[in-house]
Amino acid sequence: MKKELPNVEITAVDSRGRGRGTALAGDDTVRPVLVTGAYPGDVVDVRVRRRKAGAYLGEAVQMHPGTGPARRDPFCVHFADCGGCTLQDITYADQLRYKAAIVAAAFREIDAGEFPDAHPILPAPGEVRYRNKLEFSFGAQRWLSEEEILTADTIPDRRGFGFHAAGRFDRVIDLQECHLQPEPSETIRAFVRDYAFEQGLTFYDAREHHGLLRVLTIRTALSGETMVILMFGEDDPSAIDAVMEALHTRFPDLASLNYVVNTTRNDSLASHEVVQYAGQAWITERCGLLRLRIRPKAFYQTNPEQAVQLYRRATELAELTGDELVYDLYCGIGSIALFVAPAVRQVVGVEVVPDAVTAAQENAELNGIENATFAAGAVETLLPEMVATHGQPDIVFVDPPRVGLHPAARATLRQILPERIVYISCNPRSQASDIAELSDVYRVTAMQPVDMFPQTRHVENIAVLHLR
Repeated sequence: MKKELPNVEITAVDSRGRGRGTALAGDDTVRPVLVTGAYPGDVVDVRVRRRKAGAYLGEAVQMHPGTGPARRDPFCVHFADCGGCTLQDITYADQLRYKAAIVAAAFREIDAGEFPDAHPILPAPGEVRYRNKLEFSFGAQRWLSEEEILTADTIPDRRGFGFHAAGRFDRVIDLQECHLQPEPSETIRAFVRDYAFEQGLTFYDAREHHGLLRVLTIRTALSGETMVILMFGEDDPSAIDAVMEALHTRFPDLASLNYVVNTTRNDSLASHEVVQYAGQAWITERCGLLRLRIRPKAFYQTNPEQAVQLYRRATELAELTGDELVYDLYCGIGSIALFVAPAVRQVVGVEVVPDAVTAAQENAELNGIENATFAAGAVETLLPEMVATHGQPDIVFVDPPRVGLHPAARATLRQILPERIVYISCNPRSQASDIAELSDVYRVTAMQPVDMFPQTRHVENIAVLHLR
């Protein structure tokens, strides 16, 4: 296997966002080359990491000047180390073209049957400060830059507070800035960092599983309300109270201030009690005309301004007449169901997380919506019961996790055969795979890419399926 491939011309992208070209192999066959960090039009020298399914997988070690999209200087000082905003070096217009190509590649690579050209991708309202939730990790061992390693004689304090370095669960980049979330996020993050260092508090060691400070979660809302959740890795009441009181004193106007004690080996909030230290148990988000209560464990679209555009476009593509029975599968806190409820006869949501269903019911009451009901349980288990209770749906909205639909859920959809399915996905690869499994009974009539996450490789996609 060749280790270096010179002058590889990148002509497309694949569904994982890798630049795609070809090269002559040692046996004189032409093989695909998939290159991380390369875009269509680039000519690059590639270092091959491995070969998989006949393709070379590698990274660009040299970009040939004057080729590909114009590069720009990244605006974040952590661009070289942080694995988050990896598209900062190209313009937003080029980012949109790149993401639209990822969606097309996902459907092209998987035999999903015939599908139409996608509508032009919907750009986000803002390129920065768009996220309503960030999780900052405390690490006993921070990520060291190459310059530090080469020049520092000793590094007495290895603590870091920020994001995990790409591919490293045990190394944290010590953030000096972040452009993802609006204020007061940066002010809160900076205060917590300074306070922790000044007080000499221990940071969580992901290998040894000890340390007081573990994760800081900040949630903001378009309403102006802010929620903070601080996760502690040790159950030390006096130390916890000191940190929480410092936060409360510095930020007395926080709508919701909470903490969690988690001594297990994963950082998930799901199975742990959230202690309300000050304020209320939720923040209120605006979604178009809706008001949604967001509690600490709730999932909600992380780009709230673009979520409105996403739901509005999905509703348009559903071609609602006002007399439909709609099912919303994987409904979460009910945001999609409640958004479409005024335009249909009845909507029924199902979600596996009981707390989310309680929140969905609460949000229906908060908004005075009486034609929406919600049930707790696995989609694949409850679907037949829903049909028996509520009747055959005219339209089904699905917005599943990244892995896509559960196979049993796909099988049940084949049995109940709604006239239309509006499939919203944050992972076009799994979406295309699911649609391929349904392609003998459904045809894709519309696709709408939506950019929810500027500066990153992630892209959302709406696909509308009509019964054949």
